[in-house]
Amino acid sequence: MFGHEGIPRDDPDYVPAYVLNEIVGGSRFGSRLMTELREKRGLTYGVGSYLVDYEQADLVMGQMATANGTAKQAVDLLQSEWARAAEGVTQAELDAVKTYLTGAYALRFDSNRAIAGVLVGMQMAGYGTDYPAKRNALIEAVTLDDIARVARRLYRPDALRFVVVGEPEGLVSTP
Repeated sequence: MFGHEGIPRDDPDYVPAYVLNEIVGGSRFGSRLMTELREKRGLTYGVGSYLVDYEQADLVMGQMATANGTAKQAVDLLQSEWARAAEGVTQAELDAVKTYLTGAYALRFDSNRAIAGVLVGMQMAGYGTDYPAKRNALIEAVTLDDIARVARRLYRPDALRFVVVGEPEGLVSTP
């Protein structure tokens, strides 16, 4: 697992942070972390990141699994991608993730159970009943300038911390 301080859900930059996270390490195969660690190098079966808003802490976190012999390489590459995220994204990356996020949203409403889950999530986040109707417009409104601002604020490679389980080769634990 890895991560550091994140962004509160009620922060005006939360939606751009959500969009940016989807580009960096979100739930799809096209994310930067998945491309670099799995597709190009075969270091993990899966890697992803997500925004977490706990009652007492807001985090940007992620997880991956790798062999002990490739742990250092995977951690080093992840740190490199975290630093690259702080520099922002391309217009093509932003356009692609907007298409994905807005197109996939309707699929979250495919059963009574799924709808109930979305409604509970909305209630817990403090969103109004109009959120499903306006959610895609919020995603579409995110600009490259928004992403650049949030990237500098959210992705802080020096603050990134790892919790590693196993007997990884080449990694040194720090207090």
